[in-house]
Amino acid sequence: MDNWSSYRHPALPLRDLGLACLGAGEQSGLLPSFAGRTLSSHGIVLVSEGSGHFSVDGKRFEVRAPAIMWLFPGVSHGYGPGPAGWKEHWLLFTGPMARAFEELGCYARDYPLLQLDGSSERGLMDLLGLFPALRAALSVGGHHSDLGASLLCQRVLVEAGKHRNHGASGSPGDEEKLLSRLHELAHVPLSLPQLAASLNLTAPELRHAVQTAMGLGPKELVIQLRMSRAQSLLADTDLPVQRVATLTGYDDPAYFSRLFTKKTGFSPSQFRRDHHRKSPH
Repeated sequence: MDNWSSYRHPALPLRDLGLACLGAGEQSGLLPSFAGRTLSSHGIVLVSEGSGHFSVDGKRFEVRAPAIMWLFPGVSHGYGPGPAGWKEHWLLFTGPMARAFEELGCYARDYPLLQLDGSSERGLMDLLGLFPALRAALSVGGHHSDLGASLLCQRVLVEAGKHRNHGASGSPGDEEKLLSRLHELAHVPLSLPQLAASLNLTAPELRHAVQTAMGLGPKELVIQLRMSRAQSLLADTDLPVQRVATLTGYDDPAYFSRLFTKKTGFSPSQFRRDHHRKSPH
């Protein structure tokens, strides 16, 4: 891996309205340590090889690869490798969308360091695979490369966010099976305890597993899945609203209509008028 770093002063709309990549880089070896640094932007540092230390607001952590360090604006921090050196990959970003990523659970200030395990190896490789494209985007001027770097930055955050509290609900395979089964049962009119029992879990276990994996509770996830299916049925079929309600797990069409309107901002009939594609005669 070549050592490289590239900084950017991106377009104002990305910094003021979206998510802007301010720079990225990859270094390896006996890199200098530092302490007491404070950034005005967010940052992420991936350590793919070696070990070292990481301090946040005076609290010191031992780092062992693979690991992810999250940096927050205005928070004093420092880090560096041990005597054998390490391999790091870093990214700086800013903009109001950074708050959205935080609130949606990609990272949390209470967990600035994530120590990954062997089950995260594939995900880490996917993350590191984005850095060559970031390097290319940051090496070219113009707004199109600003947009490209922003999109790659978002992909890094999403992939890194998947590792938060990774393994709390079991192995990745168990997690995928659980979520797949939950998707299958989302449209069946079951209470949370009934849904949990169908998955051989208690309600608290289901709540913890879904919150860890998806960043929201099982009730919110079920509603999201039901509303998505309802929108597809309204747009793609001529089924009456009452039938759409039944097929998405609601026995009371009036309640379904109220919930659909609350979640989408449109009544079922309004949504159908806007999105339904009638068959040509």
